[in-house]
Formats: sequence, C-alpha cells, structure tokens
Amino acid sequence: MESTSESVKITHKKQKRNNLTLLIRKIRTHHQHPEGRMFSWMVLILGFGIGLILPIFPNFVKSIVNTDEGVSMFYAVMAIIMFISAMSSTIIFKKVERTTIIKVSFFLAALSWFLLIFATRVTELAVLRTISVWFNLFILMALSLFVRDFAKSKDLGEEEGIFYRFHNIGSLLGPLIGGFVAVYMGYEMVFILASFIMFIGLFYFYHKHIIQKHPALVNQKKTSSSKLLSNIKEFLVDGERRKAYFVTFVMMVHVGFKRLYIPLYVVYSGYVESMSGLILALCVVPLIFMEVKVGEYADKHGVRLPISAGFLILGVTFIAVFLSPFTLLNFFLLIIGNIGAALVEPLQEYYLFKHLPKSKEEDLYGVYMTADPIAYFVTPLIGAAFLILLPFEFIFLGFGLLTIGAAAISWTTIKH
Repeated sequence: MESTSESVKITHKKQKRNNLTLLIRKIRTHHQHPEGRMFSWMVLILGFGIGLILPIFPNFVKSIVNTDEGVSMFYAVMAIIMFISAMSSTIIFKKVERTTIIKVSFFLAALSWFLLIFATRVTELAVLRTISVWFNLFILMALSLFVRDFAKSKDLGEEEGIFYRFHNIGSLLGPLIGGFVAVYMGYEMVFILASFIMFIGLFYFYHKHIIQKHPALVNQKKTSSSKLLSNIKEFLVDGERRKAYFVTFVMMVHVGFKRLYIPLYVVYSGYVESMSGLILALCVVPLIFMEVKVGEYADKHGVRLPISAGFLILGVTFIAVFLSPFTLLNFFLLIIGNIGAALVEPLQEYYLFKHLPKSKEEDLYGVYMTADPIAYFVTPLIGAAFLILLPFEFIFLGFGLLTIGAAAISWTTIKH
C-alpha cells in the first residue's frame, strides 16, 4: 500500500510538472497561434529597429559630448526620462487607445531617429533621444498588454513578457547589420535605416488594424486606475516579489552595461563599429538557444540554481576580461559570458508571476517594470564613477564584483 501511495504521489508530481512546462511553452510561443503571429512580427520589427542603433549610439553620443564619462551621464539622464515615461503611461494608457498609442509612437520614434542625422549639439541630441526613448517604451508596453490580453482570450497563458524568441532574433540581426552599415556608410545611414524599419512597423500595424481589422486588436481595455503609491506598497509587502524585482534589476544592469560599455570598449581597443555589432549580435545567441531549456529546468528544480549560477558566470566573465591583456580573447569572453544571462533572463517574469495573484497583475506589473529604468540609471552612474577615477578596464572589475555579489545574495535568499 505504501509503495502504491508513493507511486501515485510521484505520478501526480510529474503531471504537475508537465502541466507547468506546457504553460511555459504557451506563454513563450504565442506566435504559433495563427492570430498571434502578428505580435511576434511586431516585436521582431521593433527589436530589429532598436538593435540597429545599439552598436553605434554610445560612440555617436561620445562624438558630441567628447568623453566616456559624458556618455555615461547622458545615458543616466535618459534613464530618468524612461522612468518618467513609465510613470506617465498610467495616465496616458487610461486616456488613449492602445492602437493609437502604437501608431503615434512608431511615427514619432521613426521621425526622431531620422532627425538624428542633423544633430550636432547636446541639446538637439537630448531632445531627439528623449522622444525615441519615450515612445519606444510606449510601443513595448502597448504590445505587451496586447499580447497578455490575447493570450488570456485564447487560453495561451497570462504573462505579457517582452523577450520572446522573435524579439531576440531581431536583436541578433539589428546590431550585426547596424555595425557593418556604420563602417561602410556612416552613422547617418544607420539612423535612416532604423527610421525606415520603424515606418515599416507603423505601416504593418496600420494594415493589420485598419485594413484587415485584425481580431486580436479588438480588446483594447485600459490599464488600472489604482494609485501608484499603494501599488508600490502592496508589491513590496511580499518578500518573493522583492526578490524577483532584485533579480530583474541586476539583469537589466547587465543589459545596460552591455549596450553602453561594449561599444565604447571596442572603439577604445582600436576596432570599428562592425566589431561592436558582431559582439552584440552574438551575445543574443545563447538566449535564443537556451530560453526554453532553462524554463524546463526551473519547472523541475526551481530558479535558485540557474539564477545564482547565471550571475556568477557573468561576474567571473567580467573579472576575466579585466585581468586579460588579450583584446580578441576579451571579446570572445564577453560573448560566452552571456550563457549566464541566458540562465537568468527567461526566469525573471517566471519568478514574479509565481508570486503575483492574477487579480493583481495589472496593478502591480507596472511597479515591477520600474526595475528597467532604475537599472539603466544606476549603471551609467557607476560606470561614470569608475571612468573618472580609474582606467577604462576597471569598469569590468567593478561590475564583475557587483554581479558576483548578486549571485551570492540570490543563492542565500531564494528558496530552493
């Protein structure tokens, strides 16, 4: 009898694991549904357009502000703009239809990138970059809400995450092409190409919404009107949600570091932007291939080990780059180190939604999203402090120690 009872328990546990694995796959593969593919193509277009700019923009900013420290401070200010944008969305998404937000945002983002070819002063750069940052975030948020509502209506899951496989494919192609275009045709052509891609996104969405009247765009409910301060308090009450926020914050510090300091490091080492584009593109490859497997592992064994190991790999990689005098080896290390990022990235929202009631998702998800702009603000400030006081290479030591510290905190605080 005891063996039979134990067998039933094991079978029940396996069934629960299989059900959760299926849910994870549904959340991550909404594009396999005929009506959901539109969102995957939209995310790919957006990821591709933004990716085109990544390998060149830090050095373009440096050509105007003249110093690496100035670039860091510029990025910190833009992170504040992003934070304000995220907060203002609470009002804007209640007043304006999401379809209108997406169309206006695509147009203004495309226009701001095109006008960057005429920017020669810090004020012009700041205004145009503010517009692009503001409305790129609006596009991401609106698409995320559409994906979440579509997934719920089709019983495909409930997560509204941004980093789908199609987004990573766009993020792979964008830096690769943007870096090579910059070398052979100049920064101006990259901005023109990125603007063109955003206009394609606008026309594609317009066609789906106005001409085809796509059924997935019918549900356009507004976001919650709950007060921000009460949402923040409610979010932070739960210890597991605080840990999920911490994991996402550290992960976005890594993303901000990668986007800002890898292009600067490449040029600092005497290479051109095509190398930056190649490195940033190859950094995405581990994410594409490991995302599903990491989710399956977390389903069976929990998130503690992959998150802690991921941060540890990133930290060790940064310190190895600091110690190594071989530039090409360092480029290779920066690519391989993203195996650590691939262990963490798929589990951020997975961890959050395990500790977020369905009835509170719309109210509290916005609080969780503030981890991105705060991380993007902190990262260049830390970087600027190192660049002012120490040679460039020490920035890898600083962020390496920070990430190893995050690995230790994750290992000791996250439940097995």
